[in-house]
Amino acid sequence: MNFFISLGSMGQKRKSRPSTDTLLETVSRMLVPSYILEDFDIYGAKESSSCWVIELREKEDRIPPELKNSTGVVFDGYCNPIETLSHSFVCKPIYLKVYRRRYKLSGDDKHYSNSYDLTLKGVKMVPELGLF
Repeated sequence: MNFFISLGSMGQKRKSRPSTDTLLETVSRMLVPSYILEDFDIYGAKESSSCWVIELREKEDRIPPELKNSTGVVFDGYCNPIETLSHSFVCKPIYLKVYRRRYKLSGDDKHYSNSYDLTLKGVKMVPELGLF
């Protein structure tokens, strides 16, 4: 007899499976600190033999304060990524590779970007791990 059919016959309802988006959101919150997800979106994840790397990119609406009221603001690529150790999972470290957006005024060469306090001073790991 099928297990699910027998449960149904006992009056229990079958649990519906959450959507893939809901599952991915839950897993992302397990692997990336929530304060980082406030300003960054996950763009990819790669596994190597020695670690996992989760790539995050700054959200499009995070325009630097110096340019908030300016017209002609253009996106001009990304700053060099910040790599930080998030934690270890199944004996492999998980690194967060965080890309901040770079902006400039149209016709100008001066670049602007936001700064974030993503790591402990002098240590390339998220504060929660460093305090441990």
